[in-house]
Amino acid sequence: MIHDILLNRFPNVKIFELTGGYTNMTLLLEETDMKRVAKIYDVNNADAKTEINALRLLTHSGVTPRVYDFFEQDERLFVMMDYVPGVNAQTILDQDGLEQGRRMYEQLGKYLAKEVHSVKRDNKDTELPVIMKSAVAVDGLEFIPTGIMSMANEVLSTPDHGEQTLIHGDYGPHNVMFGNDSLFILDWEWAGWGNPLFDVAWVVWFVHLHYPDMAKKLSGAFLSTYTEHTNIKISHDLIRSYATSKVIQIMNRIKNAHPDVQKEWLRRLEWTLHTNFSVNE
Repeated sequence: MIHDILLNRFPNVKIFELTGGYTNMTLLLEETDMKRVAKIYDVNNADAKTEINALRLLTHSGVTPRVYDFFEQDERLFVMMDYVPGVNAQTILDQDGLEQGRRMYEQLGKYLAKEVHSVKRDNKDTELPVIMKSAVAVDGLEFIPTGIMSMANEVLSTPDHGEQTLIHGDYGPHNVMFGNDSLFILDWEWAGWGNPLFDVAWVVWFVHLHYPDMAKKLSGAFLSTYTEHTNIKISHDLIRSYATSKVIQIMNRIKNAHPDVQKEWLRRLEWTLHTNFSVNE
């Protein structure tokens, strides 16, 4: 059905499913001299509208795909955007290890500071959600034991501070494509206006969770480059606080999911609360 809808609009294309750096159902539409990407959502998916607004805001940045059309049909929203070539950064990290990973994390820090967090909320009218750590709801998550809930609330008590900027919401190597001389940031469904520490903490959290043997060196490279381009104060306590907030945001999204999914994110929350995210190697 989805292929038929696209072929009716673009009758001369070949359609392939894309993986690696993309979420949701993402299809490549290819003609002789043109490639486009179609991302397909449920028509009522609020995240889709967030992504459209974020990408429009960054149309001229050169580090995101360009959205040039979207349409609704059969209770689905089709978002048409440019195809960006390259290799998913997490694949590079998995294959090439520490040295290439260090260079890549330096790039992640530079682009996050200069291309994303440089966009300030105060002079932009784009309709993006405002994301506040203080607004995170822990008490409604019945699958979190009382002791862990109390610890999470204590960690979250670190006050929000600093100006709000554009934040990606799920920034990291899993959502970045590297080309020959280019870097593209994908999947902006969780974007919004918020403290840039949400993105900073998530990069550090991600590498500590998935690459513990390289975590200190990679997060050190990322933070060193990031702080060259910003004046943001970063510490272990702030990283843990904003990472905890992000984990709980996700847990609110999956509170009706299968118990195994809840159990895994409960494990990740407890791990987050007890992990040392010190910025010093």
